[in-house]
Order: sequence, then structure tokens, then C-alpha cells
Amino acid sequence: MSSIKSRLAIWIISVLSVVMGLTGFLSYEAARDAEERDYLLLKQGLQERLALSLPHGVWQLDDQFIRLTLDAELKSAAVVGLMVEGDAGLFFGRMRSADGRITSLARAAPPAHDETLLLPILYQQRNNLGQITVYLSRDKITTRLAHELTRQIVQVLLINLLLFIILIAGLKRYVFSPLRELQQALYGAARLEAEADLQLPKSRFSEYAELVGGVNLIIHKISRELGLRRDAERTAIAEKERAEVAYRQLLDTQNTLVETEKLASLGSLVAGVAHEINTPVGITLTAASHLALITGQVGQQFQSGQIRKSELERYLDDARESTALILSNTERAANLIQSFKQVAVDQTSEARRQFDIAHYIGEIITSLRPKLRHSKVVIDVDCPPELQMDSYPGALSQVLTNLLMNALLHGYDDGADGSIQIRVDAMAEQKIRLSVTDDGKGIPPENLKRIFEPFFTTRRGNGGSGLGLHIVFNIVFKRLGGTIRVDSTVGEGTSFILVLPCTAPETAN
Repeated sequence: MSSIKSRLAIWIISVLSVVMGLTGFLSYEAARDAEERDYLLLKQGLQERLALSLPHGVWQLDDQFIRLTLDAELKSAAVVGLMVEGDAGLFFGRMRSADGRITSLARAAPPAHDETLLLPILYQQRNNLGQITVYLSRDKITTRLAHELTRQIVQVLLINLLLFIILIAGLKRYVFSPLRELQQALYGAARLEAEADLQLPKSRFSEYAELVGGVNLIIHKISRELGLRRDAERTAIAEKERAEVAYRQLLDTQNTLVETEKLASLGSLVAGVAHEINTPVGITLTAASHLALITGQVGQQFQSGQIRKSELERYLDDARESTALILSNTERAANLIQSFKQVAVDQTSEARRQFDIAHYIGEIITSLRPKLRHSKVVIDVDCPPELQMDSYPGALSQVLTNLLMNALLHGYDDGADGSIQIRVDAMAEQKIRLSVTDDGKGIPPENLKRIFEPFFTTRRGNGGSGLGLHIVFNIVFKRLGGTIRVDSTVGEGTSFILVLPCTAPETAN
């Protein structure tokens, strides 16, 4: 019951009920006052009539006259009985029964009454002939007042209902209906789409005409602003989609370049391995081919039955020599492959394992030997023996490879001498400090803060991709769970200091 219509209806009913109730009450009071006045006038008239007519009959002892006089007075609704008592034992009484008949009244059985009047019977205003007792009843008055009250109540209710219906109908037509139209118009304005325009019809009432005009202006403004907003939203969505596409393309390009960088490192490692084992594999292939050839010839001679002892002895000598060459060169190739095997596997695997860091750094340096062979830069490793790590060796291999290749590419000119020192120190709390220090050109201060940014390089046209140190930074923080910082002085060299936990975090990614 929170709507204005409901509250207004309750208010109208309350006001009408109070007003009509007050009106009915006043009307009832007026009717009651009129009845009281009529009752008083009745008593007064009764006294006057009896004082004029009754003494003559009593003086004459005319029973017929007395009876007719009393019966005439009993026609009044308020008079229910009269009893005349006079000198010399005179008694005469009349009463009106409940069914309206007039009968004699016994002295000892007066009728039901509300009031009694005792009037003297004076003949010629001086002789007291007796008294008359008048029994009055207010039942008829009470009944008429009750009927009047009922009539007033019914009248009030009917008038109240009629006025309520008229007022509600008028309010509905002239107030609620226009307000509903305004409400629907505002709801429609709230659901307006772009380019749509909703206008309310003109009202014939001046007050609502001004309000409708204002609402129409608001709706028109909302429609126009919605159109502008929708256009802006479409433009923003289109720009967002283009930006997302460009961002996805950038991420794809970056991921592709990162993978390319990793594959290039692995490809360089494979090329170095291929170059190193080319000679022993070539000798093994030549010896195996020669052994296969002479074995075929001896086989043909054996099948034809023409093989001689000297030819068989020569074949055995050649076979022993060939197998010796095959075994020695195969063992040499196996040793070379074993030197590169673990590093290559780690660089292509995300596996975590325990390893000896000094031994593993040696394997990394061995895998880089083909690249280092053409450089005059010497790499020195200072690492305590039997220092174990439970981490990701492939990630560590890529970090060291990128740092060393970055030093060779940016720290030294072609053919320049120099040294790179890899130093590992054990720290407290199960951590190690790994530093890669060169004595090359150093990094200018303006570039020092940007070296870990993706695609930042000072030698883009000479083999630099700008991703090497960015990859190092991400691997150290996200995979190995450590930190990295760089110190550099132009002309003196650069030092990368890594602090790594001996046990990499399980959640590192």
C-alpha cells in the first residue's frame, strides 16, 4: 500500500467518512432535539387539555365523558396509560396495550412506562376533585431515533460511496491517467534505443501540457544522447577489438621471437656438435664401408668355393684394422656426444632434477666450445666442487648461454682479447650467488635501465634480437625463483649477479 493512488484513496475515504459522519451526527442530534422538544410540547399540551376538559366530567361524575377524554389522549404515542382518582372513591383508568388496543387500567397493574405525571383535577380553579396520573413512555421516541440513526448511517455510507466513486473517477481521469502516461513514457525513455524518439501526445489541461512538454524535451535529449553514446560505444568497441587483435599479434610475435631465440640457441648447439663429431663419424663411415665391401667380396669367393687361405688371412687383417678404426672413432664420437647430450636435453626440456652445478657449468662451456673457438675471449670458471642444486638445469643453461653470448656480441669487437669469469659462491639460507663478469666495453648509463626490456638492443642489424636478456630476466624470476642485477662501467666491463635458491620453488613458472 505504498502507491500514491492507494494512499490518496485511503485519505479520501477517511476525510469523507469524518465529514459525512460529523454531518450525520449533527443531523441525528438535531432529530433528537426535535423529538425532545415535541415530547415537552406533548406533556405541556397534555396538561393543558386535561386541565380544561377532565374537571367538568369528574364534577358531573360522567363516566362516558371521562372515558372518551382518556381514550382521546391515549392516541398520543407517548401516553401509555391514564388513571383518574377522585373523592368518594372515584377511580377510572385506561391504558394502551402492546398491540395498540385501549383497555381498562387496574389500580395495581400500571403499564410499563418511563415517566409519570401527577396532575391535580381543579374544578373552576379552586375545588380539588382528585388527581390524574399520566404514564408516559419514550419507546416510540427511542424507536424513531434508532430509525433516524440507521437512516443517517445508510445515507452517510451511500453519499460517502457516491462521492468516493466520483472523486476516484475524476482523479483517475484527470490525474492518474496522465500520470500513468508520463510513467509509461519515462519507462519507454529508459528503454529507448539509439535513433529512436518517443513523444507524448499533447494534453488538453494546461498544467499537464507544460509537464508533457518538459518530459518530451527530456526524452528527446535522452534519445539524442543515447545515439551519441551508442556511436561512441561502437567506436570504442571497434577500437578495443583492433587493439586486442594488435595485442594478440604482438604477443604471438613476441612468443615466436622467444621460441626462435631458443631454437637458434639449440640450433647453434647442434651445429657445434655436428662440426665436432664430423671427423670421427666420417672415419667410422669410411672404415665401415670398406669392411662391408671386402666382406662382400670374400662372401662371393666363399660361395663359389674359390677362396684361398691368403685371401682369407688378408680379409681378417683388413677386418681387424677396420673394426679398430670403427671402435676408436665411435668411442671418440660417443664421448663428444655425451659432452653435449645433457645440455641439449635440458635446453629442450622443462624437467627438474638435482645436479652438480660445477660439473653442469663445465658441460655448458663444452657445448659452447664451437662458438668460443673463433673468439680470443677466455672463459674462467670458479665454482666450489660438489655444490648441489635441485632446480631446472635447462633454464640455468639458457641463462648462462645468453649471458655469455651477450657478452661476446656486445662486450668485445671481433678478434679482441678478453676474459669472462663465471664465479659461484655459496650463501646462507640455501642460496648461491652466481656472477658472470667480463672486461669488455661496458654498458652506457642511459642503456643500463633498459637492457631487460623486450626488443631493446644496440646491434639489431648485427645479430641482436633484443630478447636475450629479457628471456634471462624472466627465467631467473619466474622459473628459478631468484633475482638478477647488473653493474657496469663503460670501458671496464659488466657484471651480472644472480642470487638463486639451491632448491627452486615448486610454484615457480
